[in-house]
Amino acid sequence: MSKKHTRAPVCYWGALILIIAAFLCSVFWRSKTWSVGRIQVSCVGFALAMAVMAGLGYWMHRRIYLELTDRISSCVDDLIAGKEPQINREEERISSKLAAKLEALAEITRHTVEESNGKKAEVQQIISDISHQLKTPIANILMYSDTIRDCELPREEQVKFLEILHQQVRKLEFLVQALIKMSRLESSLIVLKKSEGDLYHTLARAVAAVTLSAQEKNLTIKAECREGIRLWYDPKWTEEAVFNVLDNAVKYTPEGGTITLLVRQWQIYTKISIRDTGIGIDPEHRNDIFKRFYRENKVHEVKGIGVGLYLTRKIISLQGGYVSVRSKPGEGAEFSLFLPNDQR
Repeated sequence: MSKKHTRAPVCYWGALILIIAAFLCSVFWRSKTWSVGRIQVSCVGFALAMAVMAGLGYWMHRRIYLELTDRISSCVDDLIAGKEPQINREEERISSKLAAKLEALAEITRHTVEESNGKKAEVQQIISDISHQLKTPIANILMYSDTIRDCELPREEQVKFLEILHQQVRKLEFLVQALIKMSRLESSLIVLKKSEGDLYHTLARAVAAVTLSAQEKNLTIKAECREGIRLWYDPKWTEEAVFNVLDNAVKYTPEGGTITLLVRQWQIYTKISIRDTGIGIDPEHRNDIFKRFYRENKVHEVKGIGVGLYLTRKIISLQGGYVSVRSKPGEGAEFSLFLPNDQR
């Protein structure tokens, strides 16, 4: 409400009080000389004046009320239509204040709707990605199982097809487990439980998990991590993050290569560096490798579905850290996982 409208009722009631006071004083001082009839006429006149003043007051208040409701309705109509309400923020009106509150509420509502639509689109994309990934192994399983059922095959062929079926089922199992981990992390169904602990044992378990596959390719794993490096982290999921990087290093490093794990504790972060002598990463794909289900064309023959590095970055970032990569094609790659030392 403007200052003008704020002062109008005050002036109105002030004038009314002054008129009453003047009338009472007049009656008091002249009551000795006035007749009863004149006093009665004066009272009737005063009553009429009061009625006029009351009607004027009602009209003024109704005018202010209608103006207020019209302005609020106009603001609400603008918000419903997706327009920005016309607000004069320099005016000290009740309508302006209410319109500003409505605008703030509308902004919160728009943000909530946009966030909801974004999550809906993300869920739809995840479903599409999962369907695409499941399509191939399921099709292979159906094809080979139908062949075994409908065709009379020699024992040797049956064993061969059964082995292929077994491989496809294992691939499907691996894919489903990876998708479950990914969906749980993205939907916050899994809450990382950080506690103070020694990083050495976590890394030892991650290295042990890839030792057998590394030996099959005659790869050398060098690990340098002293005991006693303590920081706040989730041991289980950090082991998963480190394993994913080591597993990729084993997959994409030729036979006889070397994988080096090096740990350095700095003032704020602890750096876990994993370097290999593998095929390397093309510069234009260094950001793409962290995307869900992304795989370079040159590695499609290698077992994998493209969620390992995505999960690694997700796990490390949820703990307040980050992941970086350096690589040259044909000269290997170095992934650095940074975890904060203190509790965040």
